[in-house]
Amino acid sequence: MKLRLLLWLMALRFRRAIRRNASFRDYLQDNNRTIQFTTERQRVARYLAFRDQTLRSRARELDSADVTLRFASAGIGFRTLWAMATGKDKNAVMRAIQDKELTVEGDPMVLMWFQKSVKYLR
Repeated sequence: MKLRLLLWLMALRFRRAIRRNASFRDYLQDNNRTIQFTTERQRVARYLAFRDQTLRSRARELDSADVTLRFASAGIGFRTLWAMATGKDKNAVMRAIQDKELTVEGDPMVLMWFQKSVKYLR
């Protein structure tokens, strides 16, 4: 439940940043990317589709995401994304990948782009 709420709040905060932050809109210029978050059992899923300086987000899986972050469990997903979103642990995603708690499917450069975009949420 926490992971679902966190993903929904991240989408909400991204939309707010798009409306209020001109530098974030510049960062999104010419970037059409889709990031998908899910768990191994696929009980929690949400995608964020950045297109033309807008965000579309739904609580379901897509077949055509640029990158999919598949967490071993919802608890691990929450812990990792919370540490990244709050800025407390910038290496949380890399540590989760090393510990095999997170699988990255797709283009890893989109993951790097997403990690940089999280700073606009704060």
